[in-house]
Amino acid sequence: MGAGDVGERIRQARASVGLTQDEFARRLGVTRISVARYEAGRVPNLGLLQQIAQLAGVTVGWLVGGVTDEKSPPLTDRSVSLGLAEAHKRLLAFLRQEAAKIALLPKPLRRNYEVRLDQSIARLEQELEEYRQLLESRAQAAGSGRKRRANKGRPP
Repeated sequence: MGAGDVGERIRQARASVGLTQDEFARRLGVTRISVARYEAGRVPNLGLLQQIAQLAGVTVGWLVGGVTDEKSPPLTDRSVSLGLAEAHKRLLAFLRQEAAKIALLPKPLRRNYEVRLDQSIARLEQELEEYRQLLESRAQAAGSGRKRRANKGRPP
């Protein structure tokens, strides 16, 4: 792990949320000079790395070593072909913008937002799972209807 690589990823993370070094520093509770030093290759402590990751919507693993989160693997050809790429990009862009705004809130209010976000994600997961199951049952019903019609003309 090169310190310069970490600094470059910190710069990319800051840029991804559209913040200047000064704005980024204020949201992290450090000076602009500190942000400049981090971007030049000085590696911040773990607590600050976690704050940077949260603010920018990335993982500490990515900041430190370019490692992507296993829970959020890169989009595959299959997900792109399913039309998920655009939805994925929109959701990530929204969350990055929200992270930048939420970072300005006092800590108790940020916690409230995080709880609401978790609840919203859980509801979305449940709704999409239920909808997929509904579509699967419709596809099965349509498939069995075709089989019955095809078998009608066959001798027993």
